[in-house]
Amino acid sequence: MNKEVLQQKQSEVEAITTVLKSAKSFLVFDYLGINAKELTLLRKKLHDGGAKLFIAKNNVFNRAIKNIGVEGFSEMSGPTALIVSTGDEIVSFKLIHELAQKHQFIKYKDGILENAHIAPSALSKIASIPGRQQLYSSLLSCLQGTLRNFLYTLTAYANTKK
Repeated sequence: MNKEVLQQKQSEVEAITTVLKSAKSFLVFDYLGINAKELTLLRKKLHDGGAKLFIAKNNVFNRAIKNIGVEGFSEMSGPTALIVSTGDEIVSFKLIHELAQKHQFIKYKDGILENAHIAPSALSKIASIPGRQQLYSSLLSCLQGTLRNFLYTLTAYANTKK
């Protein structure tokens, strides 16, 4: 192997390692069977959610994951894609779960969420967790309802004193 190719692969490993170090979560899955149109749409949705899709050789992924010191990851084989989330941690899990329900051939391989290894069996459970924005809106709704009821009570009390 000539030095140019070797340096190119090393720089690819370093680039993915840098992205993985700054990631809040990442997910590895088997993308075999996804057509180009769906892959482009997935990339766009991921980009909107603060995540990025990488497709590279398994050796590159294996080296990058070893570089960040993650324990419990199995050696990757077959067609592998890596999604790295720097925004909402759950967005990548949700989008791949949605795609996996549409296409039965998509298989989870591994995942990391807040520096904890996630088994493939647990990834679909994580995907069912509401997103950050939905949780914020639920919390705000609860707080607003409580405050509104308190104000109604005060208004009713004030009207009885008149």
